[in-house]
Amino acid sequence: MTVAEYIVEHLINIGVTDLFGIPGGVVLDFLYAAEARKPVITPHLTYHEQTAGFAACGYAQSSGKLGVAYATKGPGFTNLLTPMADAYYDSIPVLFITSHSSAPSPKGIRTMTDQEMDTCDVVRSFTKYAVRIDTIEDVVPQVSKACLAAIGGRKGPVFVDVNTKLWNEPLPVGSFRAVATEEMLDMSMDDTISQIRAAKRPVILIGDGINQADARNDFRELSKKLNLPIVSSRFTHDIVGYMPNYYGYVGSHGIRCANFILSKADLIIALGNRLNFPVHSPSYEPIVKQAKIIRYEIDETELLRDIPNSQPYVTDIQHLIKKLVTNNYDFGDHSEWMRTCDYLYEELKNEDCPDVVLSLASLLHHISEESILVTDIGNNEFWVSRACVLNRQKNRTLYSKSFCALGNGLGKAIGAYYATRKPVVCFIGDQGLQMNIQELQFISQHQLPIAIVVLNNKTSGMIKDRELATGHTTPLHTTSDSGYLAPDLDKLANAYGIQYLHFRELPENKTVLSKIASLLLIELPVDPNLSLSPSLPKQNVCQNLTPYLDSEKYNYLDQL
Repeated sequence: MTVAEYIVEHLINIGVTDLFGIPGGVVLDFLYAAEARKPVITPHLTYHEQTAGFAACGYAQSSGKLGVAYATKGPGFTNLLTPMADAYYDSIPVLFITSHSSAPSPKGIRTMTDQEMDTCDVVRSFTKYAVRIDTIEDVVPQVSKACLAAIGGRKGPVFVDVNTKLWNEPLPVGSFRAVATEEMLDMSMDDTISQIRAAKRPVILIGDGINQADARNDFRELSKKLNLPIVSSRFTHDIVGYMPNYYGYVGSHGIRCANFILSKADLIIALGNRLNFPVHSPSYEPIVKQAKIIRYEIDETELLRDIPNSQPYVTDIQHLIKKLVTNNYDFGDHSEWMRTCDYLYEELKNEDCPDVVLSLASLLHHISEESILVTDIGNNEFWVSRACVLNRQKNRTLYSKSFCALGNGLGKAIGAYYATRKPVVCFIGDQGLQMNIQELQFISQHQLPIAIVVLNNKTSGMIKDRELATGHTTPLHTTSDSGYLAPDLDKLANAYGIQYLHFRELPENKTVLSKIASLLLIELPVDPNLSLSPSLPKQNVCQNLTPYLDSEKYNYLDQL
């Protein structure tokens, strides 16, 4: 077995079914080894290495398995850096593979060999593990170690740079050994249970760590047992968004009801949520002063984040949630608190729903529960999130959370399809579409069941609002009269052989509505003057969002 064949077999053995990339001279042997194992594992040609990386991210996010992207050296490698950073910021397990043919330049010499560089030095700050493999003895232990690092503990990207001379070298007999994983720390839940019993207004605050721990289904079972309110980060509304004790996502553009509930809590149980709030700000300091906070983290370095009034535990929340599900713990009676939460929900559920949110909500009603939703970066993602909560949507929804990589949507949609073989609906703005527009060819060429919904305000809306908010009197490079333009989407779809529909045509087109997640490009026009709301001014407490509620109504709800 050659090195290339071994790596392919190793990926197959850990459940990888699809790879994404663009061929280049130094990775051809790896690519041919993967091609030889079709259909067990399939390499896919994207039209830009950045999209290959995002596809691997979408594959991993939607399936929980290891995503894999490959590229040639030099510019192929550097084109992987943005999705690599996206995977690091959002803790997505992805293996990025490239190859080299000579040593990097000695210190002090800019270039010795074209396209060669110290790749590991470049990526070390935003990968969990980065290794350059130059000897046959290092292949098995280093590849195994990299894959285990990606999927173990707090997940994230890893990088392997293989000497191209090794691909066709035979592995020595007896080199197939495993790398041991570290055991997770055990923890006691007695403190947590007693704190919940004693609290009058406890809240469960969830985050993407539940997805990363593959604990979605177990947490849903737990939610049925808990007579407690659940709120979330914006990116995890899909975990229990359809359950009656879920009240929305919190934050500076959050759901008002959720922010009100968080502001009233005397105990916050954070599960898979980093509590990445400005805790010493006027908006959130009152919360951490009045509420005891119990934090569960798999990554103990997160405990360096200063959260006042908190009790941290380092553990794998998958084990924690399983234990809570399988044992009949008495969490106490919080029925009065739940009635308050229900009242807040009824009073506020229809706030902050502009026409674009209502349009998205009507569209989402026609999407099957099995379809995967993907959003790009920009105002579009906030409107989609709001529509999902309004609808109590069940669909798995993928975001670029912390790194906020504009243009990630099409790539993640491609990866999500190959990971799940389910239809995908990709929501994207007109600017994000143009970042990786070439992948319309991939989607069309392979006839993937991906519906692309372009929220088209013909502006760079989020940046335009930032320009005006920071004191500039006129937009620059964000509107049609200041340098930014969007293409004719009807003509664009026709050029790529994709069916185009204007949103106004949908109500009459029952055939399309019955299979919304097919190969389509749907244009949803948005008022270019529509700004993102709600919004939390820096000096306000977290429940006092703009546009402001009627003062009498606000004061009454605030005093509940």
